[in-house]
Amino acid sequence: MTPRRCLPSATYFNSHGFGLPMLIHESEFAEHIRKYKNILYLCHRNADPDAIGSGFALQQAFGGTLGAVEDLSRSGQALAKVIGAVVSINPEAEDYDFVVLVDASVRLQIGNFSPKSYAVVDHHLDKGLLTGAEFYIQRPSNSAAEIVWAILKESGIKADRNTAMGLLVGIISDTGRFRRAKPEALRDAAELMEAGELDYEEVLQVLSLPQGISQKMAVLKAVTRAEIERTGDWIIATTEINAYEGSAAMALVDLGADVAFAAGRHGEITRVSARAGREASRNGMNLAEILRELGESHGGEGGGHRAAAALETRGEPKVLLDECIKRAAAALR
Repeated sequence: MTPRRCLPSATYFNSHGFGLPMLIHESEFAEHIRKYKNILYLCHRNADPDAIGSGFALQQAFGGTLGAVEDLSRSGQALAKVIGAVVSINPEAEDYDFVVLVDASVRLQIGNFSPKSYAVVDHHLDKGLLTGAEFYIQRPSNSAAEIVWAILKESGIKADRNTAMGLLVGIISDTGRFRRAKPEALRDAAELMEAGELDYEEVLQVLSLPQGISQKMAVLKAVTRAEIERTGDWIIATTEINAYEGSAAMALVDLGADVAFAAGRHGEITRVSARAGREASRNGMNLAEILRELGESHGGEGGGHRAAAALETRGEPKVLLDECIKRAAAALR
């Protein structure tokens, strides 16, 4: 297969004029999506339960194909199996008339996939893929599943058991089992439990996956290699790892770091995952902003949430981690 060329966002255009994406309300989604046939709902690579549950719900409601870039996470695979989602891995963009990018708004999340006509449905506030979109829905909710649930309700579409299960698992996963949940997420979760006649303990079983031995080993090694930086009363931890960067960063926060960065080399690209504890986030830490700016300065791309973000760019892991520490320390001060 010939590799697809990754076109810069500046080459995209839409029917509303170059660089003029159209923000729509959830109530308008049905009207817009029904203009197209042969639709692909594409989840980001290493697709998590929020992406899979959201994409599956849109597919079931409006028809089309569910796809993902490169692979699914272990929890994403578990959810897909439970709800009966059939996911096309690395679908060809030219095979579809229209693509809805689900739970993704920066290019690093979709790799070399280059849709010509597409929309974005996402809860991250990154703008990387908005330019050139036919339309988009983007607001700062805890999960993409909450936005999709609003689309279904506004469109008068009832959720069956599997759809409700997928969306509910997505909310639970992205809120850290409601530890980071806003009131809207709790209300939506209650509605989904009623809609699908779901038992909460039953839903949690989908996410109760033991870590594999390779993940355990990698995270433990990352913790032993961690370097600690203190700035005032805050602790910033960094580590280098060749896989499971997100798990390593989260482990460091669970062990007491206020902010953690884990970097790993993947061919010519370095990936950095970042996590922040609750107090650091309340103090103004915005990891999405830090990694977005760092990505721009190094010719890569970064983004995510205030307390959880990622970056892909060229550069030495150590150099990037040092810059992360400086930016995080400045933000905490």
